[in-house]
Amino acid sequence: MSTEDLKTMINLYFDDELEKGKEPVLFSMLSQDSEAREYFKKLNALKNGIEKTIEVFPNTLDEKILHSVGKLNETQKVLFINKKVFSAITYSVTIILLILTVFFYSQSEEYKVQLFDLTREVKKQNDRLELIMNAMPQVEVTGGYVRTKQIVVRPNM
Repeated sequence: MSTEDLKTMINLYFDDELEKGKEPVLFSMLSQDSEAREYFKKLNALKNGIEKTIEVFPNTLDEKILHSVGKLNETQKVLFINKKVFSAITYSVTIILLILTVFFYSQSEEYKVQLFDLTREVKKQNDRLELIMNAMPQVEVTGGYVRTKQIVVRPNM
């Protein structure tokens, strides 16, 4: 039998799952394999160490644990309500800001259209003024006497 098979049997022994008829076989094999014997000693020491550290807990400990769990649940409910309120306020502010954004965007579009119309109108008026200026006949300006400071304007037609 290999060392791994012996270790498997040792694990079954300490888990109380090894058949009673195989126990003498296990101990006889342990006498022949030193590595498996060391493994057995380590598991036995581990089991004894665990048994010594096990304490019996008082019944009041269960009640304390249950009461503390109830208190934790109450505080979580309060925090959960605060989270609901906070998220509701956040969503409502977001919706208000979205509505304001759409409103101001539509207003800016209207102003763009008005600006475009005004620009076109100014351009038309500028073209008309140029036509009027070019349509008028040329003017001759001559000065009169220096003392009277008269200026006579006559069109050249």
